[in-house]
Amino acid sequence: MALFDKQLELITEGDLLSLVENQVREGYQIEYKRSVLRENKEKQDKVDFLASVTSFANTIGGDLLIGVEAISGVPVGLPGWERVDLDKEKLRIENLLRDLVEPRVAISIREISLADGNTVVVIRVPWSWAQPHMVRVEQVNRFYYRHSAGKDIMNVTQLRAAFAMTTRLEEQIGAFRRERIGAIRSGTRGHLTPPPGPTIIVHVVPFESFRSGFALDLEAAMKQAQGVLLPLGTGSNGHLYNLDGIYCFDDLPACNAYTQVFRNGIIETASRRLLTQPQGRKLIPCGAVPRDVLQYVKSAIAFYQRVNVPPPLVAVMSLIGVAGYEFATSTEMGVGYYTHRADRDDLLLPEVLVQNFTTAPVDVCRPMFDALFNAAGFPKWPEYEQYKKRG
Repeated sequence: MALFDKQLELITEGDLLSLVENQVREGYQIEYKRSVLRENKEKQDKVDFLASVTSFANTIGGDLLIGVEAISGVPVGLPGWERVDLDKEKLRIENLLRDLVEPRVAISIREISLADGNTVVVIRVPWSWAQPHMVRVEQVNRFYYRHSAGKDIMNVTQLRAAFAMTTRLEEQIGAFRRERIGAIRSGTRGHLTPPPGPTIIVHVVPFESFRSGFALDLEAAMKQAQGVLLPLGTGSNGHLYNLDGIYCFDDLPACNAYTQVFRNGIIETASRRLLTQPQGRKLIPCGAVPRDVLQYVKSAIAFYQRVNVPPPLVAVMSLIGVAGYEFATSTEMGVGYYTHRADRDDLLLPEVLVQNFTTAPVDVCRPMFDALFNAAGFPKWPEYEQYKKRG
């Protein structure tokens, strides 16, 4: 029985009893604990707990079940996690993972009530593209992985392979961005009506998209995309299926903004609507661009949560064909401007990493908007504090 293959919210007490009845031994994707932190053994228990979680993330993902009695790795009963304040323990678990693991690990937690009134807590840890994750407790600095009998410390060869995988992922994301920008510029890809011109492009790329065999359920994705994933800078809501997945356009036959959701979960939006020419003056509206891009990233995160695509993911913005454009630095499009001009044809802003879905998008996107305002001659994004207060 593979508990990890079942949706977390569908796991029942019956599933847990089956683990006991079938004597499902600890292994690659499952581990049992009676509790997490015992009195007078806090450091030892911290290391063991964090080793369990990171070993799943560093290997193929898995479930850590708290409240299950096991002997030599074989479950023998479901006493539940007794006499604990579950809300307090969940907060403590989240704090441990935040403070003592680098980089942070994304987890999901589910409480399963037992017939006797006790509770088993299931911590689901997905396979992580941000691996290897290191446990740092006082003088302990270790990387863990899983094997058929449980967990162990990574050796040098395993560490090299894990770091190499992360490097390959960065290269794949960069190559995808370059290929799409080139194709949109030339007019050979995307849905913008010819001829090509100055365009703002945003890509949101889940690491999961590069996992072999991963694909969205397009029917479920369509339901969640409608009313949520709209073309950048527009309120259009015309979603259709296409060969690549799902797309949404702002108008037909003349399309100046669209969103494409690819089958592998990558989202692309391209828009000419934000690059205005009031009274013939070519302007980059530095107030409107962060506002609309931030809202778009928020919408993408909401979409991924609804279709169960886990973090981490990368968001990145590119402004192409903008040589000679001036930076309008007021909060309203075309009202007030700064005479600093774009010094190159393409402004390829730095990628930002969404490590989890709890960090505020305004904080995630800040380095990208700082870079936009650097290009405009400013030291940073001046409206960050205002957006931060709005939440």
